[in-house]
Amino acid sequence: MRKIEECFAEHIANMHLDFEDKAIQYEKIESQLQTNHQFLMDWYVKMQNHLNDKYASIKIEKDAWEVEKEDIKALYKYDSEIVALNVGGTVQLKTEKDVLCSVPNSNLAKLFSDMHELKKIDEEVFLDRDG
Repeated sequence: MRKIEECFAEHIANMHLDFEDKAIQYEKIESQLQTNHQFLMDWYVKMQNHLNDKYASIKIEKDAWEVEKEDIKALYKYDSEIVALNVGGTVQLKTEKDVLCSVPNSNLAKLFSDMHELKKIDEEVFLDRDG
């Protein structure tokens, strides 16, 4: 029995040493995990701030582009009909119908008001004037 008690005591002592080794390893791993976690949290915050700055920069550019787009749209009417003109048989040009009608009560405005039939040659409105 004495031999079994000694063997058992020795086994318990070895288990105690193994437990202490495992506890030290656990503490090292836990410390490394905390360090890694803090690094990742700091990196995440840094990247989130970087993305927020990038988003703000892109939004400023987009807003400026939208303003520019509206300015261009005000200059050009994309839905305005394009009219091909043949002036005196020597000058061929194209312009927007809105441009031709831009001066109220002018002869061109009256001519292109859709109230009159226009003479066309090869899909060009013929104006018998000095080119």
